[in-house]
Amino acid sequence: MGETVGLPSVNSDRRHDLDALRGFAMLLGIGLHAAMAYTLIPWPVQDVSRNELLTVFFLVVHGFRMPLFFVVSGFFTAMLWKRKGTTHLLRHRLFRVLVPCLLGLLTIVPSVHWVVHWAMAKPASQATSTDLKTPAARLIDAMKRGDRSGIDLTLKEPVDVNARDNSFQVPLLAWAAMCGDAETIQILLDRGANIDAVTGDGSTAAQAAVFRGYPEVLQLLKQRGAKLDVKNRDGATPSDTLLANRGLTEYIANAIGLPVRDFADIEAGREKCRKLLPKSVRTSQIPTFLTDLEAPLKKTRAAYAAWLSSNRWQITWKTGATPFHLVLGEFFSHLWFLWFLWWIVLLFVVTVPLLSPLLESPLLKKAVLSPMRLLWLVPLTLLPQLWMGVLVPAFGPDTSTSIIPPPHLLTYYAIFFAFGVMYYFADDTNGIVGRRWDWNLTIALAVCFPVALMTMGNPLLTAIPQLGFTWLMIFACLGVFRRYASHPNNNIRYLSDAAYWLYLAHLPLVITAQHLVRNWPIHSTVKFALICGSVTALLLGTYEYGVRYTWLGALLNGRKSRPSRTSTSHQR
Repeated sequence: MGETVGLPSVNSDRRHDLDALRGFAMLLGIGLHAAMAYTLIPWPVQDVSRNELLTVFFLVVHGFRMPLFFVVSGFFTAMLWKRKGTTHLLRHRLFRVLVPCLLGLLTIVPSVHWVVHWAMAKPASQATSTDLKTPAARLIDAMKRGDRSGIDLTLKEPVDVNARDNSFQVPLLAWAAMCGDAETIQILLDRGANIDAVTGDGSTAAQAAVFRGYPEVLQLLKQRGAKLDVKNRDGATPSDTLLANRGLTEYIANAIGLPVRDFADIEAGREKCRKLLPKSVRTSQIPTFLTDLEAPLKKTRAAYAAWLSSNRWQITWKTGATPFHLVLGEFFSHLWFLWFLWWIVLLFVVTVPLLSPLLESPLLKKAVLSPMRLLWLVPLTLLPQLWMGVLVPAFGPDTSTSIIPPPHLLTYYAIFFAFGVMYYFADDTNGIVGRRWDWNLTIALAVCFPVALMTMGNPLLTAIPQLGFTWLMIFACLGVFRRYASHPNNNIRYLSDAAYWLYLAHLPLVITAQHLVRNWPIHSTVKFALICGSVTALLLGTYEYGVRYTWLGALLNGRKSRPSRTSTSHQR
């Protein structure tokens, strides 16, 4: 599997393998978003069934897909700069990156917002007719509506006090905590409810109370003996929940059908909750030298999180309007990567003339092609990695769709982009970087990935296995595509070109399809396959007949001549 196949040098016209790899990264995005309805990750559509295999698929893809994309983008940016110069590079990236991003802001992003609101409103409106068959379901519905008489009436029925809802796997006690309903919590506990029962993502009722800013609920749970240092599956304790920003807080409330509270009230409640929580408990298994490093890291991460979420970044478009947060606000949706890429290209243009002698040096080629390259790549990416999850603990890189990219995230992707630039100048004709792709893939999935998941609660411990996973998956992808896609193939080239359009336009269709099938009584993997297949087929049709030979197709992939009937198969 590690067989060497010669590749074109830096002076060749095309790198077919990297063209295909760039398209592959785009197409993976469709699968990634299609899978989210079947995980416990916040998403506008929550299917009636969950699938742990699709959750793993999501985490694996999220962990390496965008870093891979920026590596490939760095390679092609360096190639274009070397051959055509700075002016041509800027003009090319302006029309291929920035203009599609801005056009998408006016068309695709509004459609995403509309579909999200439509999909999230539907389940709530259907609840009274289809989802309220059990006493537990009726109790949850009454709590969400704040209907005290309905709650009391339902509690007279034989309610299973440890029951969970079907969609989110949240126990009744946690629902009561999220609704701020201390009276119902008291009744449930008196009837034997498990005070430390966890939701599908491992969170407790105490975490729910802190997240929603209900100190009176937290006080009650504390008095009744609730554990206040339990970590969920993301490694977050109730103390970590205090850092959730406005966007995430309101998004989750909308996603699960809770009324959106004023965020100032939530923050005031969280501050009271903070005083009720114990100091962070260190894990006893962590070596002393690591705990000595962990304390200052926690302090600086908290300070950085406060700086990112501070009001200094808020602007108001007009008097009386809700302030918009420039760093944490939702703006670019899934087109954020184009905005990041434009910033990084500008940074490249400014710095590459100064670094040109280094890029041409034999030392750089040796560093990039060395089998020990991880010894400098992991430390280089360690600094931005240590700041991942400062607002919401999660596996893989953070997500930011705001106007001002968070510094740690922009730095993170800039490093992967820079490696792509160095990879171009290293002229890896023999495919050395991806030569042992089978071993890279095995170690990434069988060692780094599970270790990274097990250590997610500690940013210091999880950083190295997460980075090892990301880099090894990138090397594996470079090797696989070098082995199987390094020569011209019309079908692969077609899909690679189409993938840009497919990714730009897919999200409204994916969310719509997820909502349409959310209650279907079929296996979640079948739904996932139907969504991916139908959305891809539909968008391929729109690409062929409405995009490819139009001004939009020229903008995305360059101008193409429509083939004659006799030569269609050859042109394509």
